[in-house]
Amino acid sequence: MRIETNHVIIRDFERKDAEKLYRTVREKNVLRFMPDGAEIGASPQAYFGYIDWHQNKKDSTDIYENKRYVIALPDTDEMIGMVGMGLEDTLNEVEVAYLMSENYQRKGYTEEAVNALVNWCFRMSDIKYLILTIDCANTPSCHLAEKCGFELFEKRIPIRHKQQNMESDSYFYYRKYRSLS
Repeated sequence: MRIETNHVIIRDFERKDAEKLYRTVREKNVLRFMPDGAEIGASPQAYFGYIDWHQNKKDSTDIYENKRYVIALPDTDEMIGMVGMGLEDTLNEVEVAYLMSENYQRKGYTEEAVNALVNWCFRMSDIKYLILTIDCANTPSCHLAEKCGFELFEKRIPIRHKQQNMESDSYFYYRKYRSLS
């Protein structure tokens, strides 16, 4: 996949992204809300398997498949974040996911990438809506969800299980519906 917007490129992972991915998932605020990214491995080379796995799916347009893409700067092709989607197992709904390196947060890059990916998902499928699940403690991510047109549906408190990657015991459940036009 390759989507070009005004300020970012969304593209498939390549092995050249391993070092940047390794460093980004270990940044304090990324690690806080997405600890599973750092569990992949103890070196940049340990991420080759993850990248190769995504490379095997690069031609798929199935939004239910769990896929992640690089958010890169157009002038340097440097990875600055990640965006993706796929079936959220416990909810059985297609969820959008994203993370941005701390050095590039609050510059509009994530919003632009999320909007582009959401539009792509709606073009590639007949799905009625997409979801976001956001830890209640992750206020900046909640603001971003709303800027991208996701509507807060409800606050959820899982019973007898903890939602993956959540610091809190509860999370906000957002939906964005397909435009009727």
